[in-house]
Amino acid sequence: MGLNKTIQNLQNGHAQLLDMMILMVDENRLPQTEVSYPKWPFEDALFRQIIELIPSPSKIKNAVFVDTIPGLKALITPVVTGSSKPFYLIGGVLVEEGTVEIVKKYLLEHPEGVHFVDHLEMFPIVSKEEKEEILSAFQQFSESIQSIYQSQQRVDVYQRKTAKTEWVAEQISNERLNLELLLHQFKELRAELDFIGLAVQKEHEKYVIQHFLDSSHAAVKGKEITLGEGFLGQVIVTEEYSYWTNIQEDPRLLPYKECGLFPRSLFCQPIKIGGQMNALLFGGSEKEEAQFDVTDIRHLASLIGIFLNQQTLKDSLNNHLLQLSTLNEIFSAMTNVENMKRVLYILIDMGMNILSGSFACVLYKDMQEESKLSILSRGMKNEFLNHYGRDLGKRYFGRENVEGANGVFYQHENGSLVYEMPITFRNQVFGVLSIGVQNEEEVIPYIPFLSSIGIAGGISISLLEKEHAPQSDEKMIRVLTKLLEKQQPAKYEQSMQAIELVGGFGQQMGLAAEQIHAIKNAIVLSSYEEEIWHDSIVEKETKDLMEQYYRADEVDHVAHKILLILLHHTGVKLDPRMKDDLLLHKFEEWESRSHMVEMVIPLEEQVAAGLEEEEIKEKLNLSNREMEVLAQVLNGLNNRDIAQSLFISDHTVKNHMTNILQKLGVTDRAQAIAKVYQMGYTPK
Repeated sequence: MGLNKTIQNLQNGHAQLLDMMILMVDENRLPQTEVSYPKWPFEDALFRQIIELIPSPSKIKNAVFVDTIPGLKALITPVVTGSSKPFYLIGGVLVEEGTVEIVKKYLLEHPEGVHFVDHLEMFPIVSKEEKEEILSAFQQFSESIQSIYQSQQRVDVYQRKTAKTEWVAEQISNERLNLELLLHQFKELRAELDFIGLAVQKEHEKYVIQHFLDSSHAAVKGKEITLGEGFLGQVIVTEEYSYWTNIQEDPRLLPYKECGLFPRSLFCQPIKIGGQMNALLFGGSEKEEAQFDVTDIRHLASLIGIFLNQQTLKDSLNNHLLQLSTLNEIFSAMTNVENMKRVLYILIDMGMNILSGSFACVLYKDMQEESKLSILSRGMKNEFLNHYGRDLGKRYFGRENVEGANGVFYQHENGSLVYEMPITFRNQVFGVLSIGVQNEEEVIPYIPFLSSIGIAGGISISLLEKEHAPQSDEKMIRVLTKLLEKQQPAKYEQSMQAIELVGGFGQQMGLAAEQIHAIKNAIVLSSYEEEIWHDSIVEKETKDLMEQYYRADEVDHVAHKILLILLHHTGVKLDPRMKDDLLLHKFEEWESRSHMVEMVIPLEEQVAAGLEEEEIKEKLNLSNREMEVLAQVLNGLNNRDIAQSLFISDHTVKNHMTNILQKLGVTDRAQAIAKVYQMGYTPK
């Protein structure tokens, strides 16, 4: 039997017992049951008219008689259902013994009463004693209905709890389940809870409120809880469930009141995993001294403990998978990558992810220009990066051999702690990976892995240096790049920045290595008139792309579109055809997400003093005159200038140069200069 039918039957029985009509309404006088015990068809409508005349039902707190029209009495009592708004039981109409003639006279004399005169004799006449008995019985009837509602609510709560428990049990292994959702489900079941939160351990004896749910939007999320301080800090010490009431004036609440939280009662349950406390579950009420079900709270704490333990295991598994995927990616890059920056990007990103670092950088020696060091970073401020990069260069590139070099912790003068891992192979340093960390303890478990990726990165770069064969157009592109640097420094800087963006975005868009290479070439070539380079460029990809750039009526190739977008970075006005192109929006989104900082640090300023003249002379087995000629070459003099400076013939200079090139194992003057500088010798 349903709840409504049970209440209707109970109401019908009491109406017959008390010999009066009864109806249950809400605060707006809308019926919640049907009228019980009307003896005549018109009595139902008559009773409803009486109900409309009852003044302010919401102000009535107990069972009382009220005069709807003087002399015509109705019974009314509230029914507390447990919901936010009560119902009202109304019974009647009754006339008190000895007042019939007076009531009749009043009804005849007043317009609002004339309608009831003809029905006056049908209303029960009761004595004062009978009125008291009816009032008492009506009150008991109201309490019976309240008990029915409360019992039903307990059943509903139990069913909801059972349903929620079953739901949690089913969802505990579901990846979509999270602590926020778990707390929300619990709060929904507990009307006495105004707020509930979870503080998770971040450091030894320090916890941070990570989750918080309430209705007033108090800003307590992110607040720290320290051992022994305040209510929650006390539980860190005792490691036992605690409950406090009448705390609204307690000074320990001041930090929370400043955040908009004003509890009157509060509980806190520690959550342990493997015997160690990892979190604090807390909650409370701002409206009253609420009583909380300790059993339910401990069940929730157990579920959260299971969830946190599961997340820890999952994070550990993900970390191992991340390490494996990182190594796989680096070794894959050895055979697929076009230049070593791709490897360095991997090291930066993976290093930060593994250690949850706040910043990271790689200082490295460029394969093409070994006279400078470059630095890539993420999360570092430029002023710190410049100073730190110079210091890093002095410490790692000022020595020839780094046999057995391991990662080290380094405390910078501004207080930042970093972990520095050399990128090496066969005692040669190719770069240094530096990651900002909070403390040494969090790094120690990952040191073997970081050493592995440092060696893998070194192998990758070493292979790239050996296997990097210049493309047929590379020499021409280098010349034009140098010319651009001398003649238009600003344009050169912009072009280099655009070229840096090609690789990452091109790969994002699925371009082949040949297409990316062609775009890089085209960025340089676009700065010159076509006749300057046309007869010297032979690579088909580059020539086709430049043909599209100069002559295409439509932009329908991805490589062409990317070229136009990147030329905009070099100061060229954006091609109108690209204004609303979807690829432009993808590039802008990718660029904002992948922003990296690169700074150049001249190697000469940071590398320790190299070989002296006698040392280089002895190492290369040069004669005194050959050493003099080599010094003049390093100073930029041509053969004629050298002959005049040393008072010898041009032919003699050529002979000396032939001997010098043979002893250095190179074929031209440029290679000779590069090798001597690489050996560490700088002419006075």
